Amino acid sequence: TLEGQAAQVDVIIIGGGPTGLGAAYRVIFEIHRNLCYVVQQPCCCYNNIQLFAICKKLHLFIFGYKTLSSHYEYFDKMIDAFYCPDNGRVMETRKRNNFVYIRGKLVKYPVQSNLGGLPVSEKQACVMDLVKAKLEAKEADKDKKHANLDEFLVSEWGETLCNLFFRPYIFKSWAYPTGKLRSDWVQIKIPPADLSEDLKRVMNDEQEDPGWGTEAETMYPSKGGLVGVWRSISKSLPKSNVRFKNEISELDIEEKKIVTKGGLEIKYKQLISTMPLTSLLELSGRSDLAENMVSSSLFVVCLGVRGATNHTDVSGCIYYPESDTIFHRACVFSNYDPDSLPPPDTKLHTIRLAKSASNEENTEEKAGPYWSLMLEVSGGPLKTIQEATVVDDVIRDACSVGLLRDDDEIVSIHLTEMTHGYPLPTIGGYERVDEALRWLKAKDIWSRGRFGAFKYEAGDLDHCLIQGVEAVDNMLKGIPERCIREPMEANRAIKHHLP
Repeated sequence: TLEGQAAQVDVIIIGGGPTGLGAAYRVIFEIHRNLCYVVQQPCCCYNNIQLFAICKKLHLFIFGYKTLSSHYEYFDKMIDAFYCPDNGRVMETRKRNNFVYIRGKLVKYPVQSNLGGLPVSEKQACVMDLVKAKLEAKEADKDKKHANLDEFLVSEWGETLCNLFFRPYIFKSWAYPTGKLRSDWVQIKIPPADLSEDLKRVMNDEQEDPGWGTEAETMYPSKGGLVGVWRSISKSLPKSNVRFKNEISELDIEEKKIVTKGGLEIKYKQLISTMPLTSLLELSGRSDLAENMVSSSLFVVCLGVRGATNHTDVSGCIYYPESDTIFHRACVFSNYDPDSLPPPDTKLHTIRLAKSASNEENTEEKAGPYWSLMLEVSGGPLKTIQEATVVDDVIRDACSVGLLRDDDEIVSIHLTEMTHGYPLPTIGGYERVDEALRWLKAKDIWSRGRFGAFKYEAGDLDHCLIQGVEAVDNMLKGIPERCIREPMEANRAIKHHLP
């Protein structure tokens, strides 16, 4: 327990997201109850799993669409501890049902496995490119590495599909071009081409999701949304070991001391930080190590709508690669989580009609039913988004592609800006990341988490929690960490064991 404005602790954890909670749970319950102190830092990026309630706390949203899968037995056991019939909620398994909106129509996701859904001219060109790419691959040097992501995508699918989908979508979602990104992560994130199966679907005029990878299915709580997972872990921690809403203003790595903006001074022996690595390096006086560490930003627009959606078959996401929409991804969130909606008889005021920001004629409260929509817009060093107009732009474009009807009554609106959306796998960036992580560890600082370790391919929710667990094991027992050191292995579709 901290008394007054100064304290001495053995281990301090900065951050109350999946990584910080995983570290705290491990150290408090499985190693030593009084060893750890957690400071929840409201830093410049939100975790993608935090809950936001709008419209009189009736429409519930998460910040960004996320799937929850598990590569670890340890994570499974934690889920089982908090989700069982005895406490009135269970963890459900749901199949994804995603689409790509391209050339004015919905094509089953992933588009590279469903070329038959494309218009005839694009379909023919993509099939010819695919066959050509596979024939050329047979003659290519198997040991030659691709210089960048763009080169890999062209070698796998050809120019037509790259121009139609991969290049524009990756730039829209990451605000960074494929020619400046590494390609060594794609085998765990992008479904590969399967020539015989892909051609069979084209010839039979079929579309289906081949169910590739761990995100073919997702876990989702029966009640409370994804935030319930992290909230349950947080509530299990001793209150005396946790302090919320404390922003770190100073970090003295030589004296091993942090100071919060509220004036609290804490000396530590070892530190686990989950704040963005770039922010930590700046606090540590080593901004030079953050060179080439590039991240995207993210605007999430959440809309509650009266009535019924005409997209009842979309339980996952719709991806939008083309330039006629400002957003790159949309989720009919009420299909994904029906429990997030207010009761149909709840009376709510109409904020605006989709076609017009003015709503002078709709002042009285009316009953539902309701549905909800969540849309994502990315920004970055090479792509500027105007915050002042982003909501109007999103609603306008949602009408243009049929997500909203002109006369839809919008009863709730919320805009969230996350200055950190994705850590980007840029060429030359990860070498600096590894150098920075080594330097910090030599100072008894373990920087972990999606942005703490700054490794996109080890940034899924289960990976982030396990990073915290493994950091504790490494710090206190000397057990080697595997998740951030071997991210390709961590993504294999198996259940990993912890020591």
